[in-house]
Amino acid sequence: LSSNYKGDRSYLHFAWLGFDVDRERASTSAVFIHALRGLPDDIPSEDDDLFGEHSYSWLTSEEILSAIPPDNAGEVIQEFVEEVKRLHVENGSVRFVFGFEG
Repeated sequence: LSSNYKGDRSYLHFAWLGFDVDRERASTSAVFIHALRGLPDDIPSEDDDLFGEHSYSWLTSEEILSAIPPDNAGEVIQEFVEEVKRLHVENGSVRFVFGFEG
């Protein structure tokens, strides 16, 4: 699916998605939505570079929309949640597959 999300870097967002970031760097004690799961079984491992360099995972739109955003969510997370809502309304359940770089 095509997304309008810019994907700006936010350690708080990474922490919320499940990546074990330096909590001090992210300025958060946010609870992640779900622990990292790896790539879904239906995605070939040779395609992993499409999703970042490491710490792969996936979340459904329902999981994201039912999660409580961090208190200090900020613009990046707010924009992400709004885009998830839009995609969910237009397409029903959406699976977001992602990884991290660096």
